[in-house]
Amino acid sequence: MSPFIAAGLVKFNEAKEIEKIKISPQAVVFLGIAISLLVIILKFLVPL
Repeated sequence: MSPFIAAGLVKFNEAKEIEKIKISPQAVVFLGIAISLLVIILKFLVPL
């Protein structure tokens, strides 16, 4: 579970960075979808 928590903390820090940068909403949505897909794929590849 700790790798997932660590990844979550990294994403949380990246979210703060994104708020500072103020990138476009479309890019934020795209990143959110890409991250969600990665998490889903990892869950299938790595049985818990």
